[in-house]
This record gives sequence, C-alpha cells and structure tokens, in this order.
Amino acid sequence: MKYTPSTFKKALAAKELYGFCYLHGQQRYLIDAYAAAIIHALGAGEDDVAVIDGDQLDMEQLGDMAVTVSFAPVQVTVINGLSPEATSEADITRLGEIADYLSPQTTLIIKENFLPEGPRNKRAKAQKLRKLAQEKGVLVDVGQKDTRQNLTVAQALAKKEGVQIGQTDLRYLLERCGGDLLKTQNELCKLGSYRLGEPVTRRDIDAFTPRTVELTSFEMARALLRGDVPQAMRLLEDLFSLREEPVSIIAALSTNFCDIFKVKVAGAAYMSASQIEKTFGYRPGDFRIKQAGQNGRGVSQQQIDAIIEALLQCDLTLKSTAADPKILLQKLLVEISLLMRRH
Repeated sequence: MKYTPSTFKKALAAKELYGFCYLHGQQRYLIDAYAAAIIHALGAGEDDVAVIDGDQLDMEQLGDMAVTVSFAPVQVTVINGLSPEATSEADITRLGEIADYLSPQTTLIIKENFLPEGPRNKRAKAQKLRKLAQEKGVLVDVGQKDTRQNLTVAQALAKKEGVQIGQTDLRYLLERCGGDLLKTQNELCKLGSYRLGEPVTRRDIDAFTPRTVELTSFEMARALLRGDVPQAMRLLEDLFSLREEPVSIIAALSTNFCDIFKVKVAGAAYMSASQIEKTFGYRPGDFRIKQAGQNGRGVSQQQIDAIIEALLQCDLTLKSTAADPKILLQKLLVEISLLMRRH
C-alpha cells in the first residue's frame, strides 16, 4: 500500500500502518514526525523500540531482530537513515525476505536518506526499495510542503522552543537552511540559547547560521552563469571551510544545472509548469522551476549539455582517483565559465 500526506492520518487512525513501513521524502523533519506518529499509534513504549543506524546496518542482525517472536505486545525496529544507492542488490533482496517473515508483533520502520538527483545519481535503488515496500508492506511519501506551509511549521517550532523571532527573520532563517525544517529547528534552538529570551535578529542568523551546501551551490551556479568566477571561487572556499564533502558539493551544483536542462527541454516541448512538475517530480509550486527558467535564459542547449558533461566527468574523477578534490572543483568552475563564453 502507498500513502501520502492526504491519506496518512486516516490510515493511522485505522491502524493500517504496521509491519514493513518505508518512509521517504525531502524533509527529514517530516520523516521523523511520521515515524513517531506510527510508533505512537502502535502503542510502543521506549523499551519497545530499537534504533539502528542506517550506515551501520547488518542485514543478518536485522533479520534476527525482525523475525524473532517477542513476548512484548509490540516491537518496533527503526532503521534511521538508509542510503539507497549505498545499499547492495543482495541487501535489497534480503530486505524483501525479511519483510515476508516479520513476526506478528514486529513493525520495521525504514527512514530513507534523501539524496538529490545528479549526473550519476538517478535514485534507481531508491525506486526499487520503494516498490518493494509498496508490494510487501507500507510505502509512505511524506511529501514536501511549499514555502508558505514550511513557514507555518517553522513558526510552530519557534513557539515550541520558546524562541522570539519575527516572521521576516524566520523566513530568512528558513531560506538560509535551504528550506530544511530539521535544520531550521536546530538553528532555532541554537539561536534561542544565544539570545536568552531576547528576539533573534537577521544579524544573529548571519553570525551563527552557516548557509547550506544547496543554497551556496545555487549562488555559485548563478555566479558562474553571470561570469563572476571570483565569487564562485569564494563560495567554493566557504563550503570547504565548512568541511562539506566534495561529492556533496558537486551533487548540489549539478542539481542546479540539471534543473535548467529539464526546464529547457520542457520549454522546447511547450510544457506548462504543472506538466514540468508532474513529469520531473517537482513539488507543486516549486521555486526551482521558476529559478531555472530565469537562470537559463542566456544559456543555449549546447552549453547546458556541455556543462552537465563537465560535471559528470568531474564527479567520475572525484570518485575514481586520488586527485586533490579542491583543485578538481576549482578547475570545474573555470571550465564551466569558459563554456558559458561560447555561443
């Protein structure tokens, strides 16, 4: 069975969410909230819940835990952050077998780690795992709220944490966190502790909240598109100073140019914004479509094709050689700037 935000609450009330449950979406905050709601509906106490780090998952150990009959009324095992593309085909098969033989008292909740699609990351294994869950248990898409809805949630989080912050400054914080509600919550806690009951200001946010790799990469792409290589280099240096992984930097940068590619292809086919959303899996009203349309106005199809090829080659080199990642990414920025000068 597959559930979305519009059907989740009804399924929760009807106690349909048990057994093999797979949660996915772009907002980790929402995934955590949905998982907590399932656990609460099952009536599981703290002692009834076992949490396994997805990066340290041992399928044989999981199998032993999940299929063993427990004397407790309910037993919940949570895999906290499973990275689909790092999961082997053998482990996916084994997961399907575990789903078939779960003990009646056991519910297995898997929280998927979201990874933006890039030149080499097509999320093929994510799709395979989601299909597996839909066939053998419960697939829950937590969805993605629009900017207005995210702001409403952020306001509730600020109130919950006892943080005073104006709506304009809260919107700025949300943008600086890349729209990520979990990061926004963490930053609210940090800023609230610093201000000690005083209102949080934009100056506080600039001083204590680092920009996300997604937001910085977006600004980096815009700098390259307008020919401002020095600014792009400064932004790259900012990301390295924050100890961001090179593969994460190139994945985020690739997302921006892939957005431009998709919007250009869609424009050539005379597709509407709603058709673009449906065809390429964007959330309704996603600002990325509008931004990609604006950013891609001065870019030809030939240029964007060449830029994506350069991103792919850099990604391959990063993952297959011992070359200095910083130098590789600096060379990539120069290469993209040169490609932008071609007509």
